[in-house]
Amino acid sequence: MHPTYALIPSRPLIAAALLASLALPAGASTQVQISTPPGTGQIALGSGQQSLNLAETPYVSAGGVSVVSKAQASDDSGVIRVYSAIDTRGVGGIPDLMLATANGQTLSQGTVVAAPGSNPLIDVTFVFTFDGAFHTWGGNVFHQLGASLTLSLPSATVPFTQVNYGSSLTFSSYLLDDTVVNTTSKANVTYFEPGFIYRDVAYAGATHAVISDDMDNLIGEIRLTVSMAAGQSFSLISSMHTQVNTEPLIPIVGAQDYSQSWGAADGFNTGRLSILLPEGYALQGDTGLLTATVVAPPVPEPATWGLMLAGFALLGVATRRRTA
Repeated sequence: MHPTYALIPSRPLIAAALLASLALPAGASTQVQISTPPGTGQIALGSGQQSLNLAETPYVSAGGVSVVSKAQASDDSGVIRVYSAIDTRGVGGIPDLMLATANGQTLSQGTVVAAPGSNPLIDVTFVFTFDGAFHTWGGNVFHQLGASLTLSLPSATVPFTQVNYGSSLTFSSYLLDDTVVNTTSKANVTYFEPGFIYRDVAYAGATHAVISDDMDNLIGEIRLTVSMAAGQSFSLISSMHTQVNTEPLIPIVGAQDYSQSWGAADGFNTGRLSILLPEGYALQGDTGLLTATVVAPPVPEPATWGLMLAGFALLGVATRRRTA
C-alpha cells in the first residue's frame, strides 16, 4: 500500500474509527501526523513504515513563528518516533501560532494461536517502552510527551461492540524555571453492558513505570496484560505523541511577552512495542510486529523451586566430597 498525504483538520489520532474494523482479516496499518498551518495537519497513512518531515523543514507562520515537527512509525517493528519544536523569538504581541504537535500510531489485527494440548486461556502482555527529553532554550514553553496502548476484543455480551483495555503514561513540564516533570497515567477498561450502558472502570492488568523523569532524560514504560483464548481475535493500537506550545512571560507591568519562547519535546529516539506470550503460543498476522513475538519464559512452580534448590544442595555436597 502506498502512503497518501493530505491536509486535514488538526486533531488527535482517532482510535475509535480504527477499532471499528475488528471484522476485517488480520492486518495492520500505520499513521503519523504533524502540525503545519494553524488548524490543519499533515498525515501519512499506510502499511509498513510511514514518515513525515524527516528533513526537519520548518513551517513559518505569517506572523513569523517557526514550527518543526517530524514523525515516524512502523507496524512491522512496533517502533514510533515523534518530535516537535516551536520558536517565537522576536515575534511581538500574541503569536498567530502557538502549538506544535506530532503523533505516531500503529494498528495491528490478529489472532491468538496455541499448540495442541495448551491451556485454553493465557495472559498476553503488551509492553511499550519510550524515552525522550524536554528542551527550553528561552522564554516559557509547555512540553508534553506521552504513549498509550489500547487492546480491543469483541464483546461477548453486547453485539457489535467491543471491550477496550487501555494503559497510558504522559510526561509534562510547564515553566521555564521549574525543572519538575509531572506524570499522569491511566489504566482502564471500557465496555457496554446489556442495554448499551457504557462503563469506564479501572483495570488492574494495565500498569505503568516511570524509570526516569529528568527533563533531559525521560524514560517510561506501559504494560497491558489481557487474558485471551486460542482463536481469539484482537485489535491493538499503540501510539506516541509530542506537544509544545508557548506560554507568555508575565511582566509586573505591561503586556504579556511571547517573544522569547523557544523549546522542543523530543521523543525521536525510540518508542518500541514488544509482546510477551507463554511458551507454546503465537500471534497470527501478516506483519513482523505480530510474528516476531518474544516468548516469556515460564515461571517455576513452588514445587519446582524446591527440587531445584535440593539439586543445588546435592551438587554442592558432591563437589566438596570430590575435593576432599
